[in-house]
Amino acid sequence: MNEPAPRFTGTELLLVALGLLGLVGTWAQGFSYLAHGLIGGNVLFWQETVATPASTFLTVDILVLAAAVFVLMFAEGRRLGIGSGWLWAYFLASLFVAISFAVPVFLAHRQRRIRLSRPAETCDPAGGDWIAIAIAVVIVLVAVGYSLGHMPGVGGSS
Repeated sequence: MNEPAPRFTGTELLLVALGLLGLVGTWAQGFSYLAHGLIGGNVLFWQETVATPASTFLTVDILVLAAAVFVLMFAEGRRLGIGSGWLWAYFLASLFVAISFAVPVFLAHRQRRIRLSRPAETCDPAGGDWIAIAIAVVIVLVAVGYSLGHMPGVGGSS
């Protein structure tokens, strides 16, 4: 007798949790740009992303990674039958909300689609994989904690 598929797996939940951390961590900083208006806030944001060699490095690194992820996202989405509405929603959310929110949520959607439609292709991290994942999650938690602790205009921090 077959057991029903779980509603969500640990991997899917972890990806959604990472997306939520991305949302909270980025928008703890992003709200400060809204006060400058749509155009002024965007101009200021992009000026500040290239203000130092380190920030320029990270900006270029993230934008190239984003372009590659968008290729993968649309190709995988089409292969798995994820509707174009969903794919465009993830793309637009990446641009206008945060790529660190939209991509993990897309990956959870992708993982779920594979699990439900092609169970033989489902594969979760195992063994030592979790060491790398744990290190990455700790780094994310530290970064989000830092972002929340350094919100512009809150408690005198900038």
